[in-house]
Amino acid sequence: MLSTHLENRALSVDRVVAEACEYFRRAQQPDGSIAEDPSILVFQEWDSVNALKAIALWQKVLPAGYGSVTDGVLAFLAGREKPTGMLSWGAAEIGPAEYCTETSSEYISALALLGYEEKARRKAEFLRSRQLPDGPWEEVHSHIPRAFQLEPSVTGFALCALDDAGIDPDRLDEALEFLAGKQVDEGHFGINWYYYCTHYYLMRPAVAALVQFGNFAAAARARDFVLKQQRPDGSWFSEVPGFRGEPSVPELQTALALMTLAQTGMGVGDPPVRRAVDWLLDRRRGDGSWFGGRYPYPETESYSSFRATQDVYTTAQVLAAFKYLEQQ
Repeated sequence: MLSTHLENRALSVDRVVAEACEYFRRAQQPDGSIAEDPSILVFQEWDSVNALKAIALWQKVLPAGYGSVTDGVLAFLAGREKPTGMLSWGAAEIGPAEYCTETSSEYISALALLGYEEKARRKAEFLRSRQLPDGPWEEVHSHIPRAFQLEPSVTGFALCALDDAGIDPDRLDEALEFLAGKQVDEGHFGINWYYYCTHYYLMRPAVAALVQFGNFAAAARARDFVLKQQRPDGSWFSEVPGFRGEPSVPELQTALALMTLAQTGMGVGDPPVRRAVDWLLDRRRGDGSWFGGRYPYPETESYSSFRATQDVYTTAQVLAAFKYLEQQ
């Protein structure tokens, strides 16, 4: 288990989690959102949802007084809901019928983990109704280029959210066939600069859904790809060839790749997982967080206002990966 491995490093899981969640507390803004830089609003909901999910995953080891942080985030997100109950990812202006499927899916999962079953179920029922006839879900957000709205991560997030909320998809077979069809021969699910410029962002929720619903062969191919891509120091890093911008940092990519391996059943007893855990622990900062760099938008004038730091998101993903490993 992860806890035993950390004890061998004179650490404890509870301490690592508590210090990371204290970082979230210090990053909480007066409106309840969690953001390392309050002047950056582009991912205000996305970062807050991911911090909330990490808190929910580890809620049993957090002190009772931490509930005020959770309540603040919940109040902030409730105030940002669209009439449908869905969320955008942040401050970009969109219409009331538009939303981010991925942000909304993680919101549903966080609510279910926190015990708000009825709230999660109502939102999940709406999300279920938005499945396309041929199986996938899409992003319903005008700021996402049309060509990018059907990436496999979107369907993976939606399927996992429905499962967390106890809602059966209307067209499960079609959704799983869509995901399997998006997997290339090498085992990954593509790479897109708009989705963190790494294989592991698209892969992590797709693999989670495939495992949850029994397609272990596709998950095994993904696992093998991830293992082949691990760097000698235990980390992962990939980027879109020719991308003119700052790619996602190894800390984030390693957390996502590690979570993918954990979802396929690998644990700290496996050397590649152990090396990745040690690499991440060695990069834990003094305030309990992990460095996240900036979101990898291209260096063009049209994206000049989208310079968003990713420390909150990266820290949340490390905590989520560690939770999966602790459960092995």
